[in-house]
Amino acid sequence: MLLTGCDWERWELPILIPESPPFLCLAAYSCKCAPGALVQIDVGVGQVFGVNKDDNIYTRFGSSWTQLPGKLKHVTVGPAGVWGVNKENHIYKLVGANWVNVPGLLKQIDAGGDQFVTGANHHDAPFCLPKKNTVGYSGSNSAMNWRHIPGGLKYYSCGPYSCWGVNSKDQIFVRKGVNSFNCLGDGSWQHIPGALSMIEVGSDGSVYGVNSAGHVYRREQTSACKPEGSHWTHIPIYGGQVKHVSFDLGHLWFILKNDTIYDCTDL
Repeated sequence: MLLTGCDWERWELPILIPESPPFLCLAAYSCKCAPGALVQIDVGVGQVFGVNKDDNIYTRFGSSWTQLPGKLKHVTVGPAGVWGVNKENHIYKLVGANWVNVPGLLKQIDAGGDQFVTGANHHDAPFCLPKKNTVGYSGSNSAMNWRHIPGGLKYYSCGPYSCWGVNSKDQIFVRKGVNSFNCLGDGSWQHIPGALSMIEVGSDGSVYGVNSAGHVYRREQTSACKPEGSHWTHIPIYGGQVKHVSFDLGHLWFILKNDTIYDCTDL
């Protein structure tokens, strides 16, 4: 069962942002530990989905979790719907109450783009699936046209106007010009200073990530005009213990290395 006990916690801490020159800022978060234990979580369009260590799938209704049928190692929710991949890297889309198999193989998947889906396969090759294939997909009779994106990424996530990824060396890259009609973007990668082991783009374009040391960072001043933003801000939440983050509608969800789940909001 997905049950643990949790309490409210709050931080109002000065943060040293690792930029040159360094400077201090003040951040405050109110965080609530959500009962349960997950290894991966994704939030988007007001919904919350996650999977536990046994590949069981959960979604959140109000303050409680509901288990869905099936087994997935990675699940995602966004404008393109609810998608996931299992331990064999098979891809599925939630159609009604059923998981429908989608041709292709991915180890990680993201539905946060403008009704398109992205992900990386076991060779760290990134792919995207355009809106015309995602929204109406309902089974084997539906059209399918995965687009290969040049480059190598172990984790790839998209928002309304940009896609962000990290490679096997934890280097960070952004791809601009993406939209519902062009999931490939402008055809180029921009390298972003820093190092992250995973990265997620929120439904409003916000970018959050976790580094190999378990620290959370937020990219500042991202916008449609400047998708790459300006710099990284360190978020002082359970430093050294976080392994996964996701952001939607003002809520920063994260999972600790012991699978504990937290939901945080700015004060």
